[in-house]
This record gives sequence, C-alpha cells and structure tokens, in this order.
Amino acid sequence: MTTLIEIFNTHRPALFGIAYRMLGRVSEAEDMMQEVWLRWQKQEAAEIQSAKAWLVAATTRLCIDQLRSARHVREEYYGVWLPEPLVAAADAAPDHLADLTDSLTMAFMMMLETLGPVERAVFLLHEVFDYSYAATAAIVGKSEANCRQIIRRSKASLLASPSTPQPPNDQARRVVEQFAHATTTGQIDQLLDLLMEDVTVFSDGGGKVKAAGLPIRSADRVSRFFIGIQRLLPADIACHFATINGMPGMLMISGGQIYSAYSFDLVDCRVRNVYGIWNPEKLRHLAGVPLP
Repeated sequence: MTTLIEIFNTHRPALFGIAYRMLGRVSEAEDMMQEVWLRWQKQEAAEIQSAKAWLVAATTRLCIDQLRSARHVREEYYGVWLPEPLVAAADAAPDHLADLTDSLTMAFMMMLETLGPVERAVFLLHEVFDYSYAATAAIVGKSEANCRQIIRRSKASLLASPSTPQPPNDQARRVVEQFAHATTTGQIDQLLDLLMEDVTVFSDGGGKVKAAGLPIRSADRVSRFFIGIQRLLPADIACHFATINGMPGMLMISGGQIYSAYSFDLVDCRVRNVYGIWNPEKLRHLAGVPLP
C-alpha cells in the first residue's frame, strides 16, 4: 500500500494538470484525483507495466466521461464560461502550481471549450503533454490516423494566437496596480491609456451575481464598464496583485473573503484581454489561499 501511495503521489501533479485542463474546474479535478486514487489502490502493481501510463489513461478517460455527462450544464451556463482560477500562493499545493505555462492561461482554456471531450483529450495529450500519436490513440481508444486528423482540425484555431502575452513580472504588476487605481478612483483617462483599442472583457457570474452576459469589446466600452461597476462593489473592497493561471492577475477582497478574481492578458504594458471570475462557486476553492 505504501508503494502504491508513493507512486500515485509522484504522478499526482501531472495527473492534476491533465484533469484541470480537461475539466476547467479545480474542484472537479480534485474529485477526479480521488476517483483515480480509489481505482489505483485496487490494482496489483506487479501486473502494471507502466504506472504513469495507467494513471494518465485512467485520468483522461474519466475526464472524457465527466465532460460528456456535464455537456448540458456547460451548454445551459448563463453568460461567459471561464475556468476556475488557479492562484499562485506561497503555500498552495504543489499540484496546483505545477506546469504554469501557456496551456493554463484563460485564453487557452477558453479555446479548449470549443473542442469535444475526445478532441480535447487528444489535443492536450499530444500538443501539451507531448504524448506520441500511438500513446494518445491507445488512451482515447481511437486510431492513430483519427488522432492525426483531430490534431490537424484543432491546431489552426487553437494555435492561431496573437503575440505572446506578458508574464507576471514587476512591470506587469505595475500595470495591474495602475489599472486597479484608475478603476477605483474613476480616472477614465488613465484607464484608457492602459487599454488596447480592441481590448475585450470576459466576465463570468454564472447567473449567481451580476456580470456582463456577453464579452465587452473596445477601450471605450471596457473603461466605462469598469468605472460603472464600482458603485456595485462592497465599500471595503481591496485589490491585490496575484498570479492567476500563470498570468498577471488581481484578487478583489471584501470582508476577508475573495470577492472576484481577474486575469490579465497584457501586451507591451497594455491590457488586451481581461478575464473576470465573479461566480462565487468558482471562487470557493480559494478559501484556503492566504490573503494579502
């Protein structure tokens, strides 16, 4: 049993990475880890040629089944659907911080939503986790030729991304802090200086709280949106810089609780996209993250 636990824990960060990218929800990815563990501990280790291959296959197949069963929930979701945010914190679990790369950004995760469950698994396994076509085909139960077709169909839209966004460095932090100051003080001219002309805001309230039901586009509309919502925020709201899904971000805190989370797509120190998670159900997993 100790051996099984050690093997599982060794691969758990990678398994969580697959599950989160597949499902887009931290809570569901953690549930998936529990289910994989329950199945894993029933195995005879001596009979398994590759523990990693077994665990990755089990995780991927369970995620495919989960996505299929939850499809109607996604289709009926109110407004913009964004993944649950991954917030980098000093004492966050290692598996939550593992492999914070471009494949974890809000933009990439949203693009994955355009793929079906099997397509999503094939793309992630081959393009993100570098599995061969043969290994990918064996995991998803498709032929190699079929997997190649899936990759060809998916690549054009998923990888046709504009310039690489700015990482969460000191320069990015200053931009986010200036953004927070301009919005909270109502300085619309200062805010406009920080926005690209074609900036877009994606806000996820899930019908639980007030949020824009559709993306908001253009610097003028985005600036007025952020200035306008200030009157709807709690009086004690405070903004704090954070790294969210590997990108510069901001946590809005009220009453000692996380009220909302924003991830920013910055290019040349200007805001290209803003992803705001307001849905309290998607912030629940952040309860244990130490607040600034």
